[in-house]
Amino acid sequence: MPQLLRVQCFNVSRDGFGTGEGQSLERPFGHADPTPLFSWRAATASFVYRTEPGGTRGLDDYLTRDAECNIGAEIMGRNKFGPQRGP
Repeated sequence: MPQLLRVQCFNVSRDGFGTGEGQSLERPFGHADPTPLFSWRAATASFVYRTEPGGTRGLDDYLTRDAECNIGAEIMGRNKFGPQRGP
């Protein structure tokens, strides 16, 4: 059967949350600190914003390097670019 959907670049905490409560323009992740959700990616050798040489290799680096390869379409929700609410 052909592959119909691939979920990629979606971070969740160990307890299953992608953001905290109380999102606002000033705090797009709500009460949660987003650092633990994304620190694994910043530690890789292929992280696009790396300013010094080095970084880890392995599965995390592979996922970072190929994060946008072969993406046909991106399905995104209202909160992609900010915590707006309403119609």
